[in-house]
Amino acid sequence: MRLRSDSRRWNKLPKDEVDHAFRRVEQLTAVGATISALELLSTSKSLDDNGLLGWPISRTRMLSLNRGAGRHLERVLKYPEIVRVVQTRAISGLGLLAPRAGRRVRGTALAGMTSTAAALNLRSNYGLDGSDHFAFINFAVSLLEKAFPHDRRAREAALAFIAAQSCLSYFTSGAVKMTSPVWRSGDAITGIFRTRTYGDKFFYKMTKDNKIAAQGLAWMVMLAEVLFPLVLVAPKPIARLILLSGMGFHVGNARFMGLNRFFWSFVATYPAVAHFSRALGRADRGSRSAELTGGSTS
Repeated sequence: MRLRSDSRRWNKLPKDEVDHAFRRVEQLTAVGATISALELLSTSKSLDDNGLLGWPISRTRMLSLNRGAGRHLERVLKYPEIVRVVQTRAISGLGLLAPRAGRRVRGTALAGMTSTAAALNLRSNYGLDGSDHFAFINFAVSLLEKAFPHDRRAREAALAFIAAQSCLSYFTSGAVKMTSPVWRSGDAITGIFRTRTYGDKFFYKMTKDNKIAAQGLAWMVMLAEVLFPLVLVAPKPIARLILLSGMGFHVGNARFMGLNRFFWSFVATYPAVAHFSRALGRADRGSRSAELTGGSTS
């Protein structure tokens, strides 16, 4: 049978670079998600139903949560049941970080991460941001990939989706900033650094007193984001520089703006981006794909 022959050739591949890329995506995303879950467990009292983040208040934002099937969600989303959801998320994250976890274990852990993310988002979307949305995409697509262990096209398509989402996110973020006169003038940089939530005293003083520095920093951010998709076609030194710049950008955001989770969610997409980069991808990927689709039909 053709299927058996293809399966044997699949098993003989010296290394499954698609699975390797997914493992790195899953582990990097899991670092941030697990830390976030452990932090939430340390302050789990904030989820008490008597507080502002309690289920009785959170459920009022959607009428469907208060009637029909929505009424049964309190069995999972009310306190203290919601704490078990967070505990499941932390355990699932640790499962993904286990160095020798196989595809079945990772699939189970990914199911835990996606389901708990959906439950937490349903309970309250307060405080959620782009990093949470990207983490969900990384986990959900990785889980979907586990359903096609022997279909290379499907698995490549799933990995391509993550890479495309990454490039699109950077490009649209930069393009939207460029349409704003506040960003083009550099005033957005000064405004961000003066806030209590995302600000930094040193950078605020520097950009406030130096208009050229503020404008230069703003344009550097916008151009870096818009040009990020070039990593797919750029020569190896430039492609590597783009990814290193992206990592540096997120490290800076974590240090000076407190956006720690963005580093893990976005940098976790880089293995997928590198896989499809003309310069950074595996040189023998094309020959291996040909090996999977060609050969004997017995």
